[in-house]
Amino acid sequence: MEKWFKTLSIKELSTWINNFDNFKNNLFLKFVDNQPTEEDIKTAKKILKNKRAYLKTQLNKDTYISF
Repeated sequence: MEKWFKTLSIKELSTWINNFDNFKNNLFLKFVDNQPTEEDIKTAKKILKNKRAYLKTQLNKDTYISF
């Protein structure tokens, strides 16, 4: 799943995490065959954090202050 997480945009990954992290105790998800594990959610959060840090770095790199 890690490769798939890396292909998602920040918005898509954030939505995926919110959907599964908030509803992990949902009765419906207990019947889904391919529900994500706690490890999948942790991995997704780590990748999201790295993507946001990279984006922030890129934005700061391209920011110039002139007077």
